[in-house]
Amino acid sequence: MLAALISGTLAAPSLSLQIGTVPTPAALEVKARDLSLVCPGALFKAGGAQGTTLGNFEHVGLVSYASQFNSTNGATLNSGDGVFTVSAAEPAKENGVPNQGSELLNASQHQNAAGATLRGLAATNCQLPSNDIFLLGGATTTGREALLILRNTAQVDSTVSLEIFSEAGSVDAPGLNGIAVVSGKSTVVPLSGMVPKTKSFGVRVKATGGAVTAWIQQRTVRGLSAGGVDYVSPSPEAAKQQVIPGVFIRGTAQVSKLRAASADFEDLLPVLRVYVPGSSNATVTVQVVGATPATFGTVVRSTVNAGSVSDIEITGLKDGNYVALVSSDVPVQSAFRLSRVTATSAPDFTWIPAAQKFTGKRKLTVPNIGISKFCIYNEKTGVIEVIEVTPGSTYSFSGSEQPIYANLITDVDGTVANLSVLDQKNAGGKVSVNVR
Repeated sequence: MLAALISGTLAAPSLSLQIGTVPTPAALEVKARDLSLVCPGALFKAGGAQGTTLGNFEHVGLVSYASQFNSTNGATLNSGDGVFTVSAAEPAKENGVPNQGSELLNASQHQNAAGATLRGLAATNCQLPSNDIFLLGGATTTGREALLILRNTAQVDSTVSLEIFSEAGSVDAPGLNGIAVVSGKSTVVPLSGMVPKTKSFGVRVKATGGAVTAWIQQRTVRGLSAGGVDYVSPSPEAAKQQVIPGVFIRGTAQVSKLRAASADFEDLLPVLRVYVPGSSNATVTVQVVGATPATFGTVVRSTVNAGSVSDIEITGLKDGNYVALVSSDVPVQSAFRLSRVTATSAPDFTWIPAAQKFTGKRKLTVPNIGISKFCIYNEKTGVIEVIEVTPGSTYSFSGSEQPIYANLITDVDGTVANLSVLDQKNAGGKVSVNVR
């Protein structure tokens, strides 16, 4: 009898008991938030406008914006101080603004700084606020200043924590947590206080409360002379294959002369920066491909330790247009430092993040200054296109079954900057909910 009871007890989990009926899941439409893109505003100068006040950072110079808005279902655009927000018309507000992305709104900013110690072309896409951002680029060695810019346009305050990775791995330093970013304000964090005299690093920004936007403003000064300025913009998610179009090499002869004259010009060399986010070391192969048969590229292979950042120098390239193809046996993130040197102007540089792969329609409005060229790489055919576009125009990618990668490079009188081809949108759609 006891054996029978035990046997029955052990068999109990296979029985099914149901009281009443299981409710049918309810399908709910979740409204996407109105699309809002945020730019950092004019460049910051440490010490205030005069450079004499310790711990003070002020906007200096004039910034210009390039944007296009295509109204959908009566939607309107509100813009000011580098913030572009699309509002849905009534009664469409119930479902938000449909078809978000670059066809609805794309925006960027650019500034050609001409100060004694802040000189160069700095440009960046306006960002969709986020709670998790990764920035790959910058340095804090002698004469190199890296300022982390955090902007909060949400209705609530935000608290930010940072994870910083260098050549030695994860960085443990004071001030990484509890960074307050007040609603409607920007906070500037000098990274030299956390990673002093560091050649290579990447920064992960995590925000609680209001979502934020983030950039690294990178500046170079050699002696008393400005050596360029740019923004390090967010990198896409880690992947085993990444593509960086727009490696437009210029002034190689001038770079050789400057490097021979002083070691302080070593960072004019092209560099691929790689971060390995996982727990396994990465074997990284960089194939730099020329856009024409006359521009021979190169192939470089390197091992990068897990959890660390490494700079891979790309040597031997002649003047020409190239695309960097990055492959790894584990997912990585990558960015390319491109310098611009002429015989008549001070050096400048730009940090180009890996490009997003896409097949659908996208739009990007071109800065209204200088010479701008798209570099487009077709993943299936390997064809590289370089297309010069009219300043101030909006370029439309019509969409294709073959995935492509694209970046925009802008040159202004010996200065250089880049913009990514993005399709930023807030998520929305249908979800199933069981009510019990």
